Amino acid sequence: MSWKTFLNKLLCRPCVFCEIVQGNTLDRVIFQDKDMLAFYDIQPAAETHILIIPAAHIESVKTVQPPDYDLLLKMKAKALDLLKEHGHQPENCRLGFHIPPFNTVDHLHLHVLGGEFKTALRSAKYETGKKWYMDLSQLLSNLEQKMRP
Repeated sequence: MSWKTFLNKLLCRPCVFCEIVQGNTLDRVIFQDKDMLAFYDIQPAAETHILIIPAAHIESVKTVQPPDYDLLLKMKAKALDLLKEHGHQPENCRLGFHIPPFNTVDHLHLHVLGGEFKTALRSAKYETGKKWYMDLSQLLSNLEQKMRP
């Protein structure tokens, strides 16, 4: 458990993303089903910046387990659909997660980024291969390795 999650539990603060899943702040939601929810980031780093979160609370990329693999594939498919709906070619876009302690909310959230970044600094925040950011394909590969006998 991260220190942020511990502090929020100690202070009885609910997870902000769980609050969104429960329907308490639906103003930015653009997709929802029983497994996941998508909404616009409140501080977009790029022309299109959408977050996709699982409906069930999963803390971070560090707590994702092999049974979550199919959910991640479903999140990827929805991300690619949303990018196309917003006029982007998916191969020119970024899909990934911040790695604790570099995440801001302790609820797994996939960053779906398309188009031009607002600044070079914001672009760097979502660079694959950095210690603070993991591409979705890398997370899926890590889980595939764990699932091999």
